[in-house]
Amino acid sequence: MTQTNLFQKIKSGDTKAFEQLFNQLYPSMCVVARSYVNNEGEAEDIAQDAFIKLWNSRDKYDSIDSIKTYLYVLVKNQSLNFLRRNKSKDKFVDNLDKDDFSYFSNQIIEEETYRILKDGIDSLPPQSARIIRLNLKGLKNQEIAEQLEVSVNTVKTLKYNALKKLKVILKDYFFLLLLLLGEN
Repeated sequence: MTQTNLFQKIKSGDTKAFEQLFNQLYPSMCVVARSYVNNEGEAEDIAQDAFIKLWNSRDKYDSIDSIKTYLYVLVKNQSLNFLRRNKSKDKFVDNLDKDDFSYFSNQIIEEETYRILKDGIDSLPPQSARIIRLNLKGLKNQEIAEQLEVSVNTVKTLKYNALKKLKVILKDYFFLLLLLLGEN
């Protein structure tokens, strides 16, 4: 389903389309909230509340990008409100100006980058996806081969083919692969 179709279905009240959006963006929203509140449970609650508010006001938005922006900003604001209510004395919070726009925009860029890359990797054949994930964890070809009980040449071939497929799948985002995978 295209982003435009997904957006139109959400606007019309399609709960399955909303569930699909939730599944795509919820992990990223949790990470953003957790970077502010430094508490897993509270971060999950904040992300869930943001989706509830989105559902209740879904007819106010004119594109899927405006929905994503709304969610990120809402999660940020709810996180800041949580910190204000609880007057958190966490060192991380004390040493970081959470209202700083560059911090927030960096969080969004990072989360969107990982989400795009994850979706691309998930679309690969299972063995190729495993090899790319292990490579992202820092394992060398030999270590991957041992862990998957295949030859090093199989790892090299599958990794090469996976990177070629990711280049096509990610198109404009291929620079992510260069930054994250490097040459192993």
